[in-house]
Amino acid sequence: MTSNILIAGAGAFGLSAALALTERGHRVAIVDPTGPTSHSQAASRDISKIVRSEYWSDPAYTELAEAAIDRWREWNDRFGLLYHETGVTLLAPNWEPNSYEAQSLATARKLGKQIQVLDTDEVARRFPMVKEGSLKVGYHNPRGGYAESLKTLRALFQELADQGVDFHVGRMVERPAERGDRCFGFRLTDGGLLEADHMLVCGGAWSGTMVPDVASKTRPTGQPLFHLQVADPAPYTPPNFPAMMLDIANTGIYVLPQHPTQQVVKVGLHTSGRDLDPMRDDRIVTDTETCIMRHMFGKYIPELAAAPVIDSRICLYCDTPDYHFWIDRHPDIDNLTVACGGSGHGFKFMPVLGAIIADAVEGKTNRYHGKFRWHRPLPNKSYHGERRELADLALA
Repeated sequence: MTSNILIAGAGAFGLSAALALTERGHRVAIVDPTGPTSHSQAASRDISKIVRSEYWSDPAYTELAEAAIDRWREWNDRFGLLYHETGVTLLAPNWEPNSYEAQSLATARKLGKQIQVLDTDEVARRFPMVKEGSLKVGYHNPRGGYAESLKTLRALFQELADQGVDFHVGRMVERPAERGDRCFGFRLTDGGLLEADHMLVCGGAWSGTMVPDVASKTRPTGQPLFHLQVADPAPYTPPNFPAMMLDIANTGIYVLPQHPTQQVVKVGLHTSGRDLDPMRDDRIVTDTETCIMRHMFGKYIPELAAAPVIDSRICLYCDTPDYHFWIDRHPDIDNLTVACGGSGHGFKFMPVLGAIIADAVEGKTNRYHGKFRWHRPLPNKSYHGERRELADLALA
């Protein structure tokens, strides 16, 4: 065993880092208020997340997503079925040269992906539930789909427990315990202290409360999602229905297929969100957000707009100004590493994030360090950059 590492947070970042660090021979412990045993309000603990490799014209994220899909397949062999390769379909009203769909298609072709381009007739044939004339073009990438997120967290939790990782569940980190330019543990909100050689904060939207320097570089936002009960699940069940994004840059709406155990269709709004204090604010979907969801789906898939809402929740994002992950050593505290900033697209990378985070803990560089390093946010870069304002959708 090479060192003693204490991780704050048992979400996608924390558990994947723990697995990678354990496999590298480190002794690891994790502290988390709940552990991945039930639905909490953390971003990674819903029933499912889209796994896609579509990233505008950004080849680095596209290639990292491709590597993650390979690892999801390996995790299926290792942990049981977690990742469902239903494919991912992007639809739009038409082809616009600089649109998300057009740029993602160009990047996919450049990387040699086997993409199926869909014209108006093919969209209508494959997806009869889509309102005629609303979404007329798109493409289908058979490599992608969704992962059962809560099931994944539970599988890794059990694997790490079996490997001897200590879990301090029911306790919450308040701040690092510092001495000079180093820290020697985490002080807890219950007055306790846990000590270690190296501290790793993977607190998602809570990271800024644990490390004040992070608060100015991240923005916790609430994003509404809904579990719908459709009258006839067959058309929404794979292979008839993949994971879908519907003119996503302009609408923020996405759909996941009928869930194999929960028996619901999940839909969500991926927008600028609303500011939330993760420690104090209620995280309840509002009537306004539900009305916006029904309004938007009424334009594209009316059946989903009218479907009963079985459950709804606010997914709590940890946004960075440029939406890149924040994975690096603290610049002033030598043995403190921060890994957060999922920005609504982190979970799909879970199988490969652990190695990137472990490199940061060990002081190693990799090809992604420049993208995810500790840096000063650009003052002219909007947190909302590539996402629609939620309120604007009510007028769309």
